[in-house]
Amino acid sequence: MADKCYYFQFDNVQVDLQSFKVSKDGTPVSLEPKAIEVLVFFINNQGRLIEKNELLDAIWNDSFVTPNALTRVIAQLRKGLGDDVKEARYIETVPTRGYRFIPDVRKLGAANEQAMTGHAELSSPSSEQTAAASTIPTGKITSTKFHLPIFPVAAGGVVVLIISFLTFLGLRMWPTSAKPRVLKTVQVTSSPLMDMYPAFSPDGQSLAYCAVRNGSFELFVRPLTLGSREVQVTSDGAQNMQPTWSPDGKQIAYHSRQRGGIWVIPALGGVARQIVDVGADPAWSPDGKWLVYQTEGPVDLNQTAFAAMPPSTLWVIPAQGGAPTQVTHVENPVGGHGAPAWSPDSKRIIFVTYMLGRSEIWSVTAEGKNLKQFSSGPINFYDPVYSPDGNYVFLTTGAGNFQVWRKRISPTGESVGEAEELANTGAALARYLTIAPDGKHLAYSSLMLSNNLGSVSISPESGKSISSPALLTQDTNRRKTSPVFSLDGKQIVYSQWRAGAGGELWIMNADGANPRQLTAGLAGLPNWMPDGKSIAVIAREAEMLKMWEIDVQTGKQRVMANQTFPIALGRVSPNGKSFAFNANTNGAVNIATLPIEGGPARQITFSRDLMGFPCWSPDGQWLAFQVKRGGSTDVAVIPSEGGTPEYLTNNEGQSWPGGWAADQDRIAFAGQRNGIWNVYWVSRRTKIQTQVTNYTKPNIYVRYPVWSPRGDQIVYEIGETTGNIWLLELN
Repeated sequence: MADKCYYFQFDNVQVDLQSFKVSKDGTPVSLEPKAIEVLVFFINNQGRLIEKNELLDAIWNDSFVTPNALTRVIAQLRKGLGDDVKEARYIETVPTRGYRFIPDVRKLGAANEQAMTGHAELSSPSSEQTAAASTIPTGKITSTKFHLPIFPVAAGGVVVLIISFLTFLGLRMWPTSAKPRVLKTVQVTSSPLMDMYPAFSPDGQSLAYCAVRNGSFELFVRPLTLGSREVQVTSDGAQNMQPTWSPDGKQIAYHSRQRGGIWVIPALGGVARQIVDVGADPAWSPDGKWLVYQTEGPVDLNQTAFAAMPPSTLWVIPAQGGAPTQVTHVENPVGGHGAPAWSPDSKRIIFVTYMLGRSEIWSVTAEGKNLKQFSSGPINFYDPVYSPDGNYVFLTTGAGNFQVWRKRISPTGESVGEAEELANTGAALARYLTIAPDGKHLAYSSLMLSNNLGSVSISPESGKSISSPALLTQDTNRRKTSPVFSLDGKQIVYSQWRAGAGGELWIMNADGANPRQLTAGLAGLPNWMPDGKSIAVIAREAEMLKMWEIDVQTGKQRVMANQTFPIALGRVSPNGKSFAFNANTNGAVNIATLPIEGGPARQITFSRDLMGFPCWSPDGQWLAFQVKRGGSTDVAVIPSEGGTPEYLTNNEGQSWPGGWAADQDRIAFAGQRNGIWNVYWVSRRTKIQTQVTNYTKPNIYVRYPVWSPRGDQIVYEIGETTGNIWLLELN
């Protein structure tokens, strides 16, 4: 049977989905594929208002692009179609909102197969339609994420589906059939704080997990029988977490945040013994002989925290103790190696690598050989685990909404076939997956984040807090972060991220009043420019990172310079001429600066570990930054032109600088001491530290503390992660 196709026509314009071409009076119109996808989306939504965010979400999925990408495509469409923005015949602009496609569209022909573009499904004609032209009803088709461009073509009488290679933001995953499917979900714990890191017992009848009780994380075991109660396994206040069962069910290995390293304890409690003094996130091999672990412990417990950052690597140690053996090595593969899990035959270890803005899944043999990449992408992957038969890997992803997936894996670690989405968990991220021996039950920690911007009043003279912390924002958007004061201290600009959508820049008064949105789909680490009238942010333009300028009053956006930036996370100097950022150098993180108007980057720190996350002094002469020291981090400073770093703190825990006071001396930082995060500042001159806030919960974090130029206020991101253990029952 001859293959038939769809043709759409409005005025003298024809859209041919078989060849994926657009013509005008029979003459081809030169359009890039994205422009054709936008046009087909318009056709399927003819007559109704289409918001800009809806278009960005439908056409670009969860890729991080700026609204300018959409503007450029619309301009290309108008030029190709002969449309005019002021006297629109086809694409009508709805000011500040979006667009409306206004011509009558006719559908010509019929088809044996349903035709699709990458994002807009085209329904087949009804039985009442004929080969004659008919008008497409308005609003009939909605956008669909993750669909491939599929076009029927005739080849020797056989319809061949030409399927474009899809990367689900880098991951070779396609939503497929309804199998497997979730039969039901069951909540196992009901804590108001944080229950996490579940692990099925070998018989599948119990779960071990850690939970916050009396101010610290302890280990618990809960039988899964009706009416059962949890049994406390540890009670030493040592922030114990990440349990894993021995295959015989008699012991549990775990990580102690306070005492460090990997410990083993009887499954129902008793005397714990340390088997290695460095390491975290242990996983017991199914044959009972080995424990694999990552070298870096969990620093951050927020909802989307990375399992590990460079230079974390994987090691194995005999389960009864002994000499550890290195499995993976720094920079091979790139990133910090964490979240290890064994294959059922104890031959391979699957794990995740993390760098800022990128994560990948790899597997390797227990001897450190036959390293194979399983997936990659700019989105975040979390907690892969093997199915009991070794044929699949279960994992979760974080981009827009959070999802749980199943993906086939070969015995030697290759990705096979299509991935299957098990669940879309919305704003609650399913972390720390564990699978029962029957292969039909998944347990996870369902983590929710409550996040806002906090503020505390400060005495300009002493630097001490003179008020209790207050919230400047109080809403349910997923994250508000990276606040920056205007030069006069009257306004604050910040980034806001919503579940299932892109980022935005917002601005408000210093007291939180009069918040208003500056951008849609354009977000990042904001920087005030020297004129005090505009904001700069590094964001993607086409396939490159560029610096964008946003006028604070009008919201007008433009690309500022020809310079291409290697990373979006960085800070612009007070004079607006230089960009300081984290540079990946042979597996380590170091600070480099880049001239904004053009020129090569220059490395100014030379750590073999981590010196990063710089922030400029008000006069631009110094950079404060975070430096890694064993399992801790400290605040250090260095001249912005380079020189010898000077350490300002020397504490066990974490110290992450956020911003300087106008006096060029005080540096605000997020500090973690004994597992608790608070805002502090340290004097560059005296190295004396002052604590500003007094939070006491281990599931609260603070980030990006910044001083007002007036010296009377510190604003910061504050988040509280809560979670409980849940079960998914699969068919």
